[in-house]
Amino acid sequence: MFKPSTVFASAILAATLAAVPVTTGAANAATTTQTTTQASTQASAQGSASACRTLRVTGVNVAIRDFPFVNGLVLRTVNTGTVLTTCELVRGEPINRYLNKCGRDGRSWYKVRSGRTSLTGSPFGYVPATCVRVG
Repeated sequence: MFKPSTVFASAILAATLAAVPVTTGAANAATTTQTTTQASTQASAQGSASACRTLRVTGVNVAIRDFPFVNGLVLRTVNTGTVLTTCELVRGEPINRYLNKCGRDGRSWYKVRSGRTSLTGSPFGYVPATCVRVG
């Protein structure tokens, strides 16, 4: 006998395949080209719409980390009043929140230019959003 989960998965797969339209190679290529064009247009629009901001460090000896996690490798530390530039805000999952960074807890990180190259070769690092002020 089959397991109920296997039968259920088979029914879902069959329903999904029945809903997907079958197209010819030329029609599929045209659809792929159209989708790629739309995606590149949206990406360029988002890139021009996101304005970079300056951040002023409010915490004392704030670590710029390699990854947006509390246990990420520290690339360097910056002192109070240091001005950093960011173009991206990274929101973490609730499970990856940090406790008591600069007196508050949170889960958002700003991607900033760290001044050092990370292990992955990136010139960027992450700083907790609770340790900086925009502007």
